[in-house]
Amino acid sequence: MAQVKVEGTVTKTFGASNQGLSLVEKFKGLNGEEYSRTWSVWFAVAHNLVEGSEVTVTGNLSYKIEEYEDKTGKPGRKVKLDINNAQVVSDLPF
Repeated sequence: MAQVKVEGTVTKTFGASNQGLSLVEKFKGLNGEEYSRTWSVWFAVAHNLVEGSEVTVTGNLSYKIEEYEDKTGKPGRKVKLDINNAQVVSDLPF
């Protein structure tokens, strides 16, 4: 399984034992435009991160293609990105 390292901002925490969070990663494309990617991050044990925390996490990459309908009813697809068995590498800034 592929390992990933992602740096971003915690936008939401969830899970019965506080074992999950949403992490937004911001980056620039080749054209210089700013983009963002949202990851679901899953820990084996509860974490103590709060919304607004800037962190770097590593873990196992998993993804799946999900189908959806937009506001006009037009079908589309998106890639759901997960990091499993995550570990916090650093809380930013130092």
